[in-house]
Parts: sequence; C-alpha cells; structure tokens
Amino acid sequence: MEFSKKDTSVVKGVAVLFLIAYHCFSSVERLNGCDVSFYPLSQDMAVRIFESMNICVGMFAFLSSYGLTKTMKFKHSTLELNSQDNVMFVIKRVISLLGSFLIPYVLCTAGTLIFVGYNPYGKGVSFVCNLIIDMLGLAGLLHTPLLIGTWWYMSFALVIILLMPFTVAMYKKYGILAIVPYAVLPVLFVPQFRSTEELTNMTRWLLTIPLGIIFADSDILVKLKGVKLFRNKAVTKIFKFVILTFILFCLLKLRNTGWGKEKFYYYISSILPVYFVYYLYEFVTDIPVLNSVLDFFGRHSSNIFYMHTFIRAIWFPKFTYSFKYAVLTFVFMVIGSLILSFAVEGIKKLIRWNKFVKFITDKLAQWVNKVFYCNEPSKVQKAGKA
Repeated sequence: MEFSKKDTSVVKGVAVLFLIAYHCFSSVERLNGCDVSFYPLSQDMAVRIFESMNICVGMFAFLSSYGLTKTMKFKHSTLELNSQDNVMFVIKRVISLLGSFLIPYVLCTAGTLIFVGYNPYGKGVSFVCNLIIDMLGLAGLLHTPLLIGTWWYMSFALVIILLMPFTVAMYKKYGILAIVPYAVLPVLFVPQFRSTEELTNMTRWLLTIPLGIIFADSDILVKLKGVKLFRNKAVTKIFKFVILTFILFCLLKLRNTGWGKEKFYYYISSILPVYFVYYLYEFVTDIPVLNSVLDFFGRHSSNIFYMHTFIRAIWFPKFTYSFKYAVLTFVFMVIGSLILSFAVEGIKKLIRWNKFVKFITDKLAQWVNKVFYCNEPSKVQKAGKA
C-alpha cells in the first residue's frame, strides 16, 4: 500500500473542484448581483459551506511539499543532498512550474488584453515590467499587479520550492523539530499572526511545508490508513469513518469559532487541509469510478487553477451566474475550465512544449554546473541525467 500518484491526483481532483466552488459562491459579492438559488440550502448556509472550501489551498500546498519530498527521495533515498543537488533541484522545479504556467498565461493574457480590454499592468515601461513579473510568478511576492488575483499562488509555489532544500536539511538534522521555525516564523514577520486579519497568503500555509516533508519521509498517510482496530475490515472502516468524520466536523467548527479565528487560525489553516487529505485517502481514493473521475480532474488541476477564474470574473461574469441555480453555474464552470485545459494541452502537444521545457532544463543544468562547479565533466553529465 502507498499514497500513489493516482491517489495524489484524486485528492487534487477534489481540491480543484473545491477551488471552483469556493471562487464562485464563497460570498454574496462574488455572485455579481445575480439572483442565484442554492436549493435546498439557504443562501447563508450555502455561502458558509463554500467559504470553508478554501482548505483546497492548504491541500495543494501540502501535496506540493509532499510530492517534492518524494521526488528528492527517488534520487536520494536518505534525503542527503549536497549543495549541487539542492541547486539543481530548485532549478528543475522552478522551470517545471513556470513551464506549466506559461502557455495558460499567454492565452489568458492575450484573451483578456485583446478581447476584453482589461489591463491592470499600466502603460509603457510599467506595463512591460509588471507583465514579466506576473509571468514569472513573482507578483504575489513583489506586490505588483496581477492579471487575475488567483495567480498569487504562483509566488507561494515558488516559496515552497525555495524553502524545500533548507527545510529538508533541517529535518534531517533535527527531525520533527523542523516544524518549530515554521511555528514561530510568522511571529517574527506578522504581528498577531494568529488572527485571520493579519495573516497573508505568503504566511497562512507555511506549516504545510514541514508537514509535507515529515509525512512523505515517514509514509504517515499509509501508516494511518493501515491501522487495523478490529479483525473485521468492514467494522474497522465503519468505526474509522464515524470517528474521523466527527474529528473533521470538530476541526471545521473550531476554525469558524471566534476562538479559532483569533487564537490559533494559523495552525488550523495548515492542520485541517492535511487532515482532510488523509480523510480522502482513507475513504475516497479507493472508490471505483469516483476515483477515476476525480483522477481525471486532478490531472487537469493545474490548468483549471490557472484559468478558471477568468471565466467567472473577467470574460463572462454575468453569463456565469445567469443559470439561476448554483449547481448549473458550477457545471458551466467545470465544463468551461476543462475545455480551456484541453486547449492548453493540445497547444502543448502541437508545439512539443514539454520537450522544449526538458531541453531548456537540461541545457540550463549543464550551464549552471559549468559556471559553479568549474566545468567538471562528471558533474555536468550527472546534471544532464538528473
């Protein structure tokens, strides 16, 4: 038993569906003044439910850290990386991230600037600089204009990659105590960091980074799922479902209390998504048909994340909410996002984008080794094969 790539994809499928629902219905203001029915739920109850779906961000952050750790372990089973390994790891991951982002970025930017006329970048030199910064995923860090607010996560994804070598090294030396700096870092940079008002997108999910490393190295998800409380598997599963669902409900309620929002929101923001990833692995990833459907969405999750908000917020804001029923709006958003994702993948295949990204990665890896490692043939060769 393992937390496989398909299991990861299934969980990402849930997360990206949560993301669409959250962006569509998590506040009345997002409805663009349209009368949307959430039958059989009231609007207030529905909004509260959809607002809680922002745990998808923490889920993506945790899965990123988890997956990056597994990538490291594949090449270095003991997670013992030297400076050369760390440099190459960061370069390859950054190029991979930007490589997945650039095609959606070009399509969305061209469609928005040309056909809609929306331009947050400014004019002249400001336009060029802000466009390049946003294209490189740095706008969230540098606080420059974003074409769409959703793209702030690109900056956090870069932060995760850059912090991974440091955090892994700290974990190898101090073990689980690697969590400690992440528990106190927000205190150093953000006053009253526990409060929801003081947390920023760059600080709210920092704790998922060491948690992802620890869970990946120790296979905690697999060990938890493998716990047998009774001889009968069905009884064990039912008992786990009752207990774990109750705990999930308590965590959700805790996060929404005044105490949870003002005292320990930072910790709950990271612990709850990690717990929900385990919950899905325990009860959802093995369900036939459903896991295949969610795996399908998971494989398109990156493209959907990059592009879905343009449909709702910029390109077709009124039409998106013109279906009267929230479920129809959601279906429209899902179908529209998938069509965009298919278009992106078709373009990538047509221009052989993935091969080009790999070519750039290999060439840059070799160049970096020549510059920083005195052009030693063995290291250059290893970097090209890494």
